[in-house]
Amino acid sequence: MRAGGAPVGGKTYRLVMLRHSASSWADANSRDAERPLTAEGRDLAKKTAENVRSAGWLPDFTICSNSARSKETLEMMREVDGSFGAEASTLYLGSLYHFASLDGQLRQHLSECVVQEVTRSTMATNESSSEKILSADDECGVGMLSADVRTIMCVGHNKGMEEAAGEFCGRDVRLQVATAALLEKTYEGDDGWVGVMGGNEGKGSWRLVAVASPEGILDL
Repeated sequence: MRAGGAPVGGKTYRLVMLRHSASSWADANSRDAERPLTAEGRDLAKKTAENVRSAGWLPDFTICSNSARSKETLEMMREVDGSFGAEASTLYLGSLYHFASLDGQLRQHLSECVVQEVTRSTMATNESSSEKILSADDECGVGMLSADVRTIMCVGHNKGMEEAAGEFCGRDVRLQVATAALLEKTYEGDDGWVGVMGGNEGKGSWRLVAVASPEGILDL
């Protein structure tokens, strides 16, 4: 089953807003960011990957929290299909873990990350490596977000993922573990993701097409 329909005009852009899978609390001395998935969590992540793939929402680019459970969720999904967490098109950010805990901050942060990555990718295309100057705290280095990217997947944590997804589409969104909101937007501008995500353009302007979970796809 394929979620969503053909765009009326312009280009179609997609966001897959995924909450990481079920993680373990067995080690009381472990830092929260280091908690791994449980055996059930690994299985749930694979089932969600199968359902997202069957809906035709394979990511062209992925932004993932660098927490252990987020990265492992992506690893399990990659066992189902190599498009999930492909090395050349995946950005791991510690900031996603931090911003997820702040009230109403993650949507804007994700938008800024996408716009920043577009800028870096443009630099990588237009300039030689010797001409680029990147800051010491640059987390992604040379830009990886190519001009033909239409589907971006974001992997992270609640409460931020629910809040961000809800702000993007202007609806209440509930994300259990290993569950994703599939969002879509048609945009006619020629500035691509910069226009789609820049400023407040992303807020309330996306359509919630479906929710993907280990149980299947719920069309909305």
